[in-house]
Formats: sequence, C-alpha cells, structure tokens
Amino acid sequence: MEEPPVPFAHAAAPIGEGTPATIGTASETARRVGRSRDRGKRRRIAEESGGWASLPGDLVRLVAERVRLDGDVIDYISLRAACSGWRSSTDFPRSPQEQYHYFRPGGWVALCDGDQTRPDDALQIAFFKLSTGRRLRVRFPTKLRGYRIVSFSGGLLVLVHKRFSIVRLLHPFTRSYLDLPSIAPTFRIVVGVKDKKECFLRMNAAICTTSGATPDASVDVVAWFPGEKAMLWAKPGDATWNAIYLDVELQSVLAYRGRLYATARDSASILQVYPQSNIFAVDTPIPDELGPPSLCRSFLVESNDHMLLAVRHRVALPNTHTAVKIFDVDLDRRQLTPVSDIGDRALFLGKDKCLSVSAKHLPSIRGNSVYTSEGCVELYSLSSDCPESYYLYSKTLWHTRPFTIADHLITYCNHLEW
Repeated sequence: MEEPPVPFAHAAAPIGEGTPATIGTASETARRVGRSRDRGKRRRIAEESGGWASLPGDLVRLVAERVRLDGDVIDYISLRAACSGWRSSTDFPRSPQEQYHYFRPGGWVALCDGDQTRPDDALQIAFFKLSTGRRLRVRFPTKLRGYRIVSFSGGLLVLVHKRFSIVRLLHPFTRSYLDLPSIAPTFRIVVGVKDKKECFLRMNAAICTTSGATPDASVDVVAWFPGEKAMLWAKPGDATWNAIYLDVELQSVLAYRGRLYATARDSASILQVYPQSNIFAVDTPIPDELGPPSLCRSFLVESNDHMLLAVRHRVALPNTHTAVKIFDVDLDRRQLTPVSDIGDRALFLGKDKCLSVSAKHLPSIRGNSVYTSEGCVELYSLSSDCPESYYLYSKTLWHTRPFTIADHLITYCNHLEW
C-alpha cells in the first residue's frame, strides 16, 4: 500500500518506510530483487500454511484500527512490524500534514537516567508508560546531534538547535519530524541579547493542537523563558516567530484543550495566554486565608480531564509547615471548587510542568497525595494534612542508583535537571 505523501522528513525511517533510495550498482539492484523474491516466497508459504501472516488485508486493517483506537502507538508499530504482509496492509503511523492526532504517544513521560549525561548528548532517551509501568529506550540518529531537548509536550519532543536555534518537533517512536524557523532572531528583538544566554538555554515550550484531524487543524508551538514577560509562538509554514507581550511573569503553564493557561507571580488570576485573550479571572482563586499571592505558589495540572489548581502555602500554627490546597477549575462557570480528596491520584508539582498519575499502577507512589520539590522532595498527604520530606539527591550521591519512581517523575517535572 502506497504511503500518503506528507511534508515531514524522516530522521531515520523504519525498515520499509521513507523515500526510495537511489539505485546504485548492479549488484545492489540484484540483491534488492532477491530480497523482494524472498519476501514473496515467504508470503506464499505463509498463505499456504494458513499462519497469521496469511490473514486477509481487510481483516488486518480492522484489527489495526482497533489497536489504534484502544491501544498505544507502540502497539500499532509492533503490529506493523510482525510481518511484511501486515505492514503493507496498514498505514504508516502519521496523519495528513503530520498532525499526529491519532498517533501521538499518550500517557508516556521521558525519564532522566541521572548519570550526569543529558539525553540529547547520549542520543537516547528512556520513556515510561504511567498506566502500565512499561519502559522503552529510544535511540536517536546521529543527525540529531547538536539539538537540545526543550520539552516533551503533546506526545512530541521539542528540540532546539544549539547553534542555529532551529526548533524541531520530533515524534520519538516514528522519528518523523517537523522543523520550525529559527527562534533566535525574534528572541533578540523581544528579550534582548545582553546576558540572555542562560535565559535562552532555560527555554520551555508547549504544543497546542486543535482537536480533530480536520484539514485546517494546526500544531502551534509556544515558547517562554523564565523571568521574561513575553512568549513566542509559531506554527508550521511560518517564516518567523511571533511575540506575545505579557504584563506578568508566568509561574505555572498548562496546555489544556488546545489552549495555554498559566498562573502568574504576585497575581490571583488564571490567564489564558494562548491564543491571546483577555485575562481569564476565576472567582477568588486564592482564598484570603491562604495568604497573599506573593507568599503562595500556584500550579496548574490536568488530572482525569479536569484542570486542577494547586496552591502551595505556609501554615504557621501550631507548627510552621507547608500545606497544599486543591481546587477544581470550572472554565465555563469561572469558578473554583475545593477538592479534599483526589482518590488514587498523586500530583507532582514542578517548576517546569506538573503531572497527575494513578497510584494503583505505581505501588511506590502514595495516592491522594501531592509531591513538590523545593531543593528536596516534599510529600503532602491530603488525607492526613501531614507533610513528609526527603532529599531527591544528596550532594555526594546524587548520581547513585537506583532512583525511586518519585525521583524520576519529579525530575521530569523539572526539565532543567536534564
């Protein structure tokens, strides 16, 4: 089955995919013809023996469609790798204009090995499936050397070239990628160049995708920088990056239902920062009893398709300690509802992103709890209102294995640790 043309290049296409190679010598052509004959012979033998490889193409497509809808992109790729007949009967896992709406990895997080080697320098990265505990190490082609991993958003890796500052979106499992224009020219205009190298290296990004696989669906990349009151965004086909100027410094950013929301320092409002909109004011997001906004830290996290606001604040009596209050955000009514129990969910609150996981799939994680990191990992139980602290890394043994799952997930939420 002929693969549909898409505007994406392939960093290292899987066997049987990608553009045809240029015909070389006569011996190479002969070997190619011989391999084709061998595949045809194996196909005939399988059909005669009635094995799995002899399944009719329409039946294979029905099974693949069910795997695509109910399973994971890795399961779909594994199905296609079973034999050449199954691969030829199914589509390569990409959608028109490489929107990946159906084939983006869901529920995976990227892990840092903690061996003091950044994944982009090692050209490999480990992924962890939260719902099953499955771990998969992915190796990248050498042509990606020179890129820095900025974020893992929407199932895609966001990379930036260290020299030319070209931003690349990479599907970690199919290795399909899309290049966006260089972000440095717009960064210099908006932020400036003096003493901004460290700020640029701390760049963070999120992918906002319109729902559905319609022809006008878009993949927009929004980038921001710590300490700066501006954001940059671009989409495929743009010649340059566009700027969004803000009046506040962002604190916690969440991509939710195709939009980008954020909390800000010294502010009691939730902002919709992309697409540009007026300030989205939620009624009393930080109650007065929690203290002024300048003494609190607010986090946005998606949990079970709901947006939650977690407010980390200080409690003075009877003993001074840190506490966390959870609110369910109703975007339609613009209201907050206090949440005292999140069931088996555990929230991980980080400087760069937040995460919600199910404790029933991860025995070492405590349900109805919140994990935060401010120099050390602090575990706060919503049922007992009692915080517990332990150090993520010690000064002398920070690279010593093994790490706990909590350590890995906290590191994922603080991507500068990479």
